[in-house]
Amino acid sequence: MNNAPAREITVIINKLVSFFDLINDYAESHEKSFTDLLSQSDKHDYKFILTKNLMLSEIHVIDCIGKRQLPNATFIAKELSMTKGAISKITSKLLEKELIKANHLEDNRKEIYYTLTAPGKKIYEIHKQLHDLENERIIAILTQYGKDELQVIGNFLDDLLTKL
Repeated sequence: MNNAPAREITVIINKLVSFFDLINDYAESHEKSFTDLLSQSDKHDYKFILTKNLMLSEIHVIDCIGKRQLPNATFIAKELSMTKGAISKITSKLLEKELIKANHLEDNRKEIYYTLTAPGKKIYEIHKQLHDLENERIIAILTQYGKDELQVIGNFLDDLLTKL
């Protein structure tokens, strides 16, 4: 066990609390950034998509469907760490909003697989742009550190994810 000084630990805890507050506000910030990116796209698309009143969870289901060819509800639920019931409700709303289509394979009429409609693909692309921009900002921060420092950061994040 490392005997790190109590003051340094207190400073790190305070920074983590601030970081967790930032993460809690992330959904609102993410939604605003999505709307900002959307407003830069074709005006017709912008107005059409705004009329859909999308929730962040719906956007993430669209994103999941866009990344995978013919995903089913079980796959989406697992991928997004949500229940199949929640995914069923979200996909029903997305079907009503005509952003996704439900498909059956010829040899399996029971299982439903999802694909994006043209407007759903537009939302997927805009959301992908947003994630690409966010990733670029994180990469810009991480490239300031050396290999050993990145290893410590990675280990620290692993510990946070597995031990909290």
